[in-house]
Amino acid sequence: MTEELGKVEKPPTGDIAAKRKLYVAPLVYPLPGAPDGYATRLEAYWKAIDDHTAGLEARAGIVKRVFHEGISFGGEPGIDQLKQTNLPVYPLVNSRINSGATLEALDDDDLFLEALDWGRIVQSGFASKKVAETVQESFEKASEARIAHMAKTLSEKIGPGEAALLIISSTRGIDIPNDIEQFNIMPPELDALSRWIQETAKAQEAELQAAQARAASGEAASGAGVPTVAPQDDGEGPKLWTPGNP
Repeated sequence: MTEELGKVEKPPTGDIAAKRKLYVAPLVYPLPGAPDGYATRLEAYWKAIDDHTAGLEARAGIVKRVFHEGISFGGEPGIDQLKQTNLPVYPLVNSRINSGATLEALDDDDLFLEALDWGRIVQSGFASKKVAETVQESFEKASEARIAHMAKTLSEKIGPGEAALLIISSTRGIDIPNDIEQFNIMPPELDALSRWIQETAKAQEAELQAAQARAASGEAASGAGVPTVAPQDDGEGPKLWTPGNP
């Protein structure tokens, strides 16, 4: 069973306290090089996730285990890994740990890196259909193995009556056991952040296109037949920021 927090109009009833619970929060990473305003909105998002999780804890059960996509160690090593990869979420996770929860390993390093490498190769493009199909098949197998590992970990680690917090980009393909009650946390701040990213990317693209048009107009006005030299790409010029492309 899956419920969105915003659509739950009354507290869970029945024997919810005796059931296993999984509170699912969408994973959003910090983006180095993002425009001003992203970090502030990201902080607001994780604060909202913290508040909504606290509301669920009051109604359905205190978080006893925390799982974060990409984290392959539990305990202190996992906390160090989390600080290195997603520092903005640390206060949310640390507050649960201080209340008695444990950070658990969700990913397996070998499976994660294998899926990551195949994913990169898939995006490179191929001249041979046979090679493309072989690479795609290898990527799918690696991804399926990784997802199966996650599902097995959740099933084995969440004990009877326990509530866990899962921070992940998507639960698509993950076979959540039927005896685990799943709650999706989708605060308005997530939609606000997504819309801001889209609007900012569009504005920057429009600004880039306008700059290119002005440059082209200036070249035309300088007179026909005047030789020009293409500028060297030194890698230091302005670049269009897009999500995931710092």
